[in-house]
Amino acid sequence: MGTLSRTWDLMGQSFRVLKSDKELMWLPVLSAIFCLMATVIIGGSGFLLMGPTGPIPQDVASQKLFEQQMAPWIFLLYVVNYSLSVYFNVALVAIALNRLSGGNATLSDGLQLAWDRKWSILQWALLSATIGMLLQAIERRVGFLGRLVAGFIGVMWTLASFFVVPVLAVQGVGPVEALSKSGHIFRQRWGEQVAGGFSFQLLFFLLALPGALPPLMGVQRFGLSGLLVGFTISVIYWVLLAVVGSAARGIFVAALYRYATDQSVPPGFDRGDLAGAFQAKGR
Repeated sequence: MGTLSRTWDLMGQSFRVLKSDKELMWLPVLSAIFCLMATVIIGGSGFLLMGPTGPIPQDVASQKLFEQQMAPWIFLLYVVNYSLSVYFNVALVAIALNRLSGGNATLSDGLQLAWDRKWSILQWALLSATIGMLLQAIERRVGFLGRLVAGFIGVMWTLASFFVVPVLAVQGVGPVEALSKSGHIFRQRWGEQVAGGFSFQLLFFLLALPGALPPLMGVQRFGLSGLLVGFTISVIYWVLLAVVGSAARGIFVAALYRYATDQSVPPGFDRGDLAGAFQAKGR
């Protein structure tokens, strides 16, 4: 419960900062729109060019062949979507860092800075996509042991790359150097081994659960029409939660980066919560 409580506090502090800079929520919206467009275009093109002309085959050999044919398209889709996501995250974090320092950066300022970093962002997306595909291959081909190895590497990768976006925003270095600097910042502040930390994923999962209620309540009281209305309400709620959560998390990453690099505590945040965002083993 300590982890969840700390996460709730950090998200609440990020949300309070977001309330004074509501326009930051446009960046997750733009990111989602562009990612959806890329998915439709690239995924649709891949299926039209590589997909079966008739019904989808059910035998294992044909399905494996189809997966192999689609692999380059899936990799391309991953790279493009991740590039877009990082692009808008760099813009968001850059603006948040500026405003947490008392500046007055605009959305166009953040987008321009991200555009200036476009090649570094693309290279980072290529590196991340390659690592992600390799981990998935290990999970599929080595069984239970592979899942354990991939899970361990995935956790280490997540921690080492946690500050890559703010490093890209502030320093504009290449992907390997950004990863090295991110890992160094993390180790310098929280040590080599981490026992636990905040969990935005768990918090968002819990916050998303109430969204399942409108369809259930609607179908019980009004039948099919109630189900449709309830489902619409749920989708709107989940979209708003995703937008607000993404923007608040970007503000949090910016605040934690400032704390980790120069120990300054941005307005609206608590030093103890930032220091306890990750817990080193033995503490």
